[in-house]
Amino acid sequence: MNREAVIISIFSFILEIFLHDEQKLKHIMNKNLIPAENVTDEIFKPFFIRPAEPKEKIVDVDRGTYHPRNTLNHLTGKEWIHFSRSWFNHRPKPRNKNLKEDLHPAKFPEDLITRFIKFFTKEGAWVLDPFCGTASTLVSAEQCNRNAIGFEISEKWAKIGANRTKSSYIILGDSRKIKNINLPLIDFSITSPPYWDMLKHSRGGSDSTQKDRIAKGYDEYFSEKDEDLGNIEDYNNFLDELIEIYKGILGKMRVGGYIVVMLQNIQKQKRQFYPLAWEFALKMRDIGWNLRQEMIWCQSDKKLGIWGYPRVYVSNVHHHYCLVFQA
Repeated sequence: MNREAVIISIFSFILEIFLHDEQKLKHIMNKNLIPAENVTDEIFKPFFIRPAEPKEKIVDVDRGTYHPRNTLNHLTGKEWIHFSRSWFNHRPKPRNKNLKEDLHPAKFPEDLITRFIKFFTKEGAWVLDPFCGTASTLVSAEQCNRNAIGFEISEKWAKIGANRTKSSYIILGDSRKIKNINLPLIDFSITSPPYWDMLKHSRGGSDSTQKDRIAKGYDEYFSEKDEDLGNIEDYNNFLDELIEIYKGILGKMRVGGYIVVMLQNIQKQKRQFYPLAWEFALKMRDIGWNLRQEMIWCQSDKKLGIWGYPRVYVSNVHHHYCLVFQA
């Protein structure tokens, strides 16, 4: 064998090893991304275990006093009080472009999710997000030592989410399938579902954050799939489909477990107003969820638009309803 043939042979061998390792690396990185049809009972293994409860009170100068009778979370009374205010301002951190967090048209801020996870669960709990997008809820859960499962219909967002998480599970598929999948008993669920088809509508000619994103070439919608709730045009049909998903989730919850659903009421063109958050809350009661409270997330940093000027009133909607239900 001449020198040139030897070099080609060695190069081919190295290339084969590289490609094999690359495929192996992709498998490792996406081992937590599972098509819905491949889910089995044995898949879900807890990575985080609930720690033993202290037998006595724990007094901390800064945090306050933690009492072992606290069956909901690991917070002290002092920390509990701060959470219980019915409204709060929150300014999300900038999206990490290196992790492709900027691509999703409605990314859920992790630090916001963390405050709810820490209040409604203890370490080792199971957290569910039926619309997990790029896995913000799952990232937050891992940072808080909670186990997490997310459903995502778009393969693009699911893959990004899988590369952002380590121990969580992302089910690639329609969250309507939740009722037919055996999940661990869920302690807490939190999500921000599509706000109907609002990404496809504008309330006027004023500039907006969404218009800025479109101008920069970002994705305008969640996906092009017909089954994506964000692509349903009829309001009542959208609301019914969303409620059906939560019928399925109710059957997966630990008795007494909480969920938080973040929604807005919708203002469309020609001043059409749809009380989405309010109607959703009432319909949830009808299917067996106990409506416990609402918290108002205020966005003081959101861009203002001159909607309706100079003739009619159209508000800048800079708040979300964080609706709290209990199974």
